Amino acid sequence: MKIAPAVLLLCLAVVFIQDWRFRKIHVALPLVIFAVSLFIITIEKYNLLEIVLFNTGFFLITLGILTIYMSLKSKKFLNPFQHYFGLGDLLYYLAITPLFLLKNYILFFILSLVFAIVLQFSLKKFIREETVPLAGFSALFLFIIILKDSFFVFQKITLL
Repeated sequence: MKIAPAVLLLCLAVVFIQDWRFRKIHVALPLVIFAVSLFIITIEKYNLLEIVLFNTGFFLITLGILTIYMSLKSKKFLNPFQHYFGLGDLLYYLAITPLFLLKNYILFFILSLVFAIVLQFSLKKFIREETVPLAGFSALFLFIIILKDSFFVFQKITLL
């Protein structure tokens, strides 16, 4: 394994640990994840700008629909970052946009949410907080996916 993927895996592990313990992540982590991802994918010669824009667009549309739905449900505007979603979650999901083609980003996004729900319910005895460490659980899931993509040749999800 080369140095850049190892740095990416290390950052994902730190995101998981920080989000699990403190329910927040350092702002530098998503920046490093994004920079390392850009470096890795640039080497592979994909249309990186298109990948990042499409994945970011999907994520922002999803976040917008969530905001509209929750606001309509409560009959007043709700800021998703105060009620449902952390800023670290936003930065994390934007940071990983270079790692996936759009269909795989959508698949990863959905599966990471399901993974987070399953972990949250499974670890309910050990979790004192009411909030879900979404970026942390998603980072753990991506860590597993990257390892799977690195060691097995079938059905790769990431561009690594």
